[in-house]
Amino acid sequence: MAAPSRRLLLMGAGGVILATALQTRNFFHRHKAIQTDGKRRHIRLAWPEPDYDPLLWLCQQGIFGRYNLTVDLVETPGGNSAIDAVVTNRADAALSPLLDWLPALYQDEENELPARLACGVRGGSYRLLVRRALNLHKIGNLAGKKIGVLSLEGADRRFVSIQLRRRGLHPTDSVQWVAITADDMADALRAGDLDAVAVHDPIGWRILQQTKGVSWNMLDSMTGAERERIDLTLGVATKALTQDPGLAAALTAALQDAQNEFPAHRDELARLWKKDTDAPEEAQGMLDREIASHAVTGHPFRVQVEQYVDELKLIGLMPDADKTTDIAHRICLAV
Repeated sequence: MAAPSRRLLLMGAGGVILATALQTRNFFHRHKAIQTDGKRRHIRLAWPEPDYDPLLWLCQQGIFGRYNLTVDLVETPGGNSAIDAVVTNRADAALSPLLDWLPALYQDEENELPARLACGVRGGSYRLLVRRALNLHKIGNLAGKKIGVLSLEGADRRFVSIQLRRRGLHPTDSVQWVAITADDMADALRAGDLDAVAVHDPIGWRILQQTKGVSWNMLDSMTGAERERIDLTLGVATKALTQDPGLAAALTAALQDAQNEFPAHRDELARLWKKDTDAPEEAQGMLDREIASHAVTGHPFRVQVEQYVDELKLIGLMPDADKTTDIAHRICLAV
């Protein structure tokens, strides 16, 4: 089990009262009841960038226990590494952006899937931050510009690439993608070494605060039509599903409860993070923009997966020859 970070410990200490409340009151109003078998389970769950994830914090305040889940957290630096933990049998399940899951899982029909997708947990928090000095007003103006990303194979780049493609720009040739660490992004924007960065919260929020007056939020996934779409998605290892068919339902139910409860605890989380010198500045603003939605399963989940598959086809990351509906049905798990 990965050792809990100081940040998670701080959050956990502040949640003792909440843990008691969660165990003694029926706070949750589920969008759709998930049938679970009540079995006790000890599982390994890969979770990317866990330190300031409100969903994980809520799960650790008694929600996992409600579904008899003892969870060993496998901390990973990003979505692709969380998926890799499942593929290499270091984790039984993982949370990762759907834009990372789909290209990683689906290669062709002959390959056995290393995992299947159980539910969409919440919307995304992608941001495209652009230098104000460039005086650019729309995504189409980014042609020829340098855009920094944490990973050239990550969901941040894929999200922005889809937006570029929708506006007639080639997602690879029209802009210059630059891999850069999160710690260097703000300085690169200030110096003009980058014209923009494609990131996600809490990293994106932190950079936005660090570059006030220098950058602006040209685009994000927390407004407009994008706000209604899921992003963070639960995938369960095929091997784990074979050995324990009820695992996906138990995890889905716990994540659904946590997501439903999140809005009631924004302010509490903001107060806890305010005590943490490493937490994002003005965290209340970030949490207020966090999308409060329900976990998506079954047919509605497959429909959203199909939409993402079509978009990934547009940027060349999914095979055009395979039918979108067939891909979604093969990858998605009925919970």
